Amino acid sequence: MRVPEDATRDFTAGAFIVEDGKILLLNHKKLGFWVQPGGHVEEDETPDEAAVREALEETGLEVELLEKDEKVGESSFNLPKPFNVNLHKIREGHWHCDFQYLAKPVRQIEEKEYADKDIKWLSPEELDSLEIPDNTRETALRALD
Repeated sequence: MRVPEDATRDFTAGAFIVEDGKILLLNHKKLGFWVQPGGHVEEDETPDEAAVREALEETGLEVELLEKDEKVGESSFNLPKPFNVNLHKIREGHWHCDFQYLAKPVRQIEEKEYADKDIKWLSPEELDSLEIPDNTRETALRALD
């Protein structure tokens, strides 16, 4: 069994934002390492909507997912497929199931609001110089391929 039976689980979503051979990561102050923008999927949204919302909230970037949804019939949609889905332990007894999407920046919104945040565009070579969880580094490198 991957997750202990009594463990709690949350659904999260994030965006690996790629442009010009670089990927955007942010320094998560609370956790002490670099990750893609992302967070919890709220009750009234789908994982793809959460990834777009979190990217905007955390970076000030409006993004577009590379995968699109597809209308199937009168009232049905196939949601954008995640680039990756990762299950990881946050702490003892609590896990996150993270829907990870590839995205590209569309435009910067309210840039001054994010000037004090530790956000960097990184090349594949630069990923080795920062404290990044293994699962994030591996997905970032695949996204840049």
